[in-house]
Amino acid sequence: MSGIRIGATQPVSARAVLTLAETTWAGVTKLQNWSEGVILAAGPVLAQQLPNVLVALLAPAAGVALVMGIWRFCADTGWTDTFLITGGFFSHWQVWIALSIALKLLSSFLLAWAGRTAKIPADD
Repeated sequence: MSGIRIGATQPVSARAVLTLAETTWAGVTKLQNWSEGVILAAGPVLAQQLPNVLVALLAPAAGVALVMGIWRFCADTGWTDTFLITGGFFSHWQVWIALSIALKLLSSFLLAWAGRTAKIPADD
């Protein structure tokens, strides 16, 4: 049975774990440095295009939330058989309609903000 003693060499398993941890940490550090460089290089382009990408994703999400709200309202009034979600927070039509309105407002705000920032010249 191998025991760890002061001044004695470490067991093979302890050395393997230590080597694996050091190698993993070195890889994480390299990945972090690389990703920071990529983000800094793509920063201005990403800052200009990100609002447009979010608007392109939020507008359809608002539409889907509106459809879900209408579907739930129709299920409550008996015009349809059942709704996809039968219990919980998202089983109420008011939540879906409010979510749809919030997503559409956020989309409109981002679109207006992108339009304002695109007109402002960047200082180098």
